[in-house]
Amino acid sequence: MKKNKINFLALIIISITLTFCSKGDSQSDSQISALPEIAKYSVSISASEGGVVDTQSGTFNAGTVITVTASPNEGYEFVGWTGSDETTTQNTLTVNSNIVLVANFRLIPITEYTITVNAGVGGVVSSGGTFASGSVLSVIATPTSGYEFSGWTGSSEVSSVISITLTSDITLTANFQQIISESNYYSSGQLVSNNNISSWFDRSIDVNGVKILIAGETGGQPKVSDEFAKKVAQVFKLLTNKDADGINKDAQEKMIKILLGEIGFHKNLPTGQRVAYGNAGQYNPNPLVDGGCSGYSGLCELENTLVLKDMIWYMSPDNTGRKGDNDIIEVFEHALHTLQSFGTRGAVDGSLSALNMSEDEDISGTELFLAMKEAVDNGVFGINDYGGNINDRDKWPVLLVEYQYLLTFGMWEIGKELWEGGSLAPEWADKANTASGIQQNNPLGYALFNNYISPVLSKPDLSELRLIFQDNDQGLSGYVAD
Repeated sequence: MKKNKINFLALIIISITLTFCSKGDSQSDSQISALPEIAKYSVSISASEGGVVDTQSGTFNAGTVITVTASPNEGYEFVGWTGSDETTTQNTLTVNSNIVLVANFRLIPITEYTITVNAGVGGVVSSGGTFASGSVLSVIATPTSGYEFSGWTGSSEVSSVISITLTSDITLTANFQQIISESNYYSSGQLVSNNNISSWFDRSIDVNGVKILIAGETGGQPKVSDEFAKKVAQVFKLLTNKDADGINKDAQEKMIKILLGEIGFHKNLPTGQRVAYGNAGQYNPNPLVDGGCSGYSGLCELENTLVLKDMIWYMSPDNTGRKGDNDIIEVFEHALHTLQSFGTRGAVDGSLSALNMSEDEDISGTELFLAMKEAVDNGVFGINDYGGNINDRDKWPVLLVEYQYLLTFGMWEIGKELWEGGSLAPEWADKANTASGIQQNNPLGYALFNNYISPVLSKPDLSELRLIFQDNDQGLSGYVAD
């Protein structure tokens, strides 16, 4: 019976225990269902005009970390965020509340520069204006008729068309200069018939600053042939060839201006070269004796308007054999007399005094006179045919002209080819028939020639001269008028 009591008590205890445990489990379930839910927040992400963001708007759990990157479109720049103090384009934030985030953009400000373009007298230039920095512009300078582009003020470019990248304000001026056409000075005129020249000369040719006067049929003499007149003109062209080796073009052009009488020691008196038939004594009356010009209508007046040296004779009685070489010497020598009397002096710097042959001044100290005197003293230039007295001032004008011609023939080594037997001794010594011989025996003459004559007078090609002047008055001039 006792044993049954114990079992009964055990059952009661187990029952109570089970009942107690059952109540405990029910309380635990109630506690778990009472935990709060995770908070969620709204995040609005957008971009203003001019850019984009890489993260979309949405709802995010509290504590979520998001990164938003703002990217500007071309021509725009990022300027900041609305809803955040972040200053860079990448914005990292933790979601702890509702967020409104805007990426802000603006147009990039354009820097502009102004190019001011002007044109000097004698041309036009493309217009300037205001343009964005970095703009590449072409500026074109165009000269008007009679002018040429000469450079820019504001740029070191030398072309009339330049390309400029604008990085600052700039002012450009296109400069122009008047074209002085070479044809104004280097002229090959037509053979012109003109009875108004005088009753002795009925035709003329203007060539490189010299008016060639050609005698007509008058005074009992035939007229000079047109072809011979053109041969004379061609020789003047050959002697004033601007493209020849060693020519100083500026000095030679100045020489032509002097010949024209535009500038220089015989200003306002142009240079003439007379060409007539035979010799003066064959004319009746003789036009070259004192007062002889009065026998030909208009001749005295003509001679007062020109500077004239000696004559070139066509069909000279001195050339009885009608040798072409003798014709070359006749024309060549007297063309040099004219050019060296009225053109070379003043053309090269220093030559105005160095080559002075004025009859009204003491020229005994000039470079020309001293060179001539040295040639006389050294037995190079023989003056017996001119009186033989170097101190006879009345002879100086003729001596100085003859000396320059002989010096030129020697320096160009033409005398030894053209003179009979290759010699003109004793008037000009054989030892000075070459440039080296002159350098050795007449060094002052050598220097004079190189300094003042060779820069402006060009050496003709002897073979060309011999084609022009052939025996028996044959050969063609080759002269071409402009």
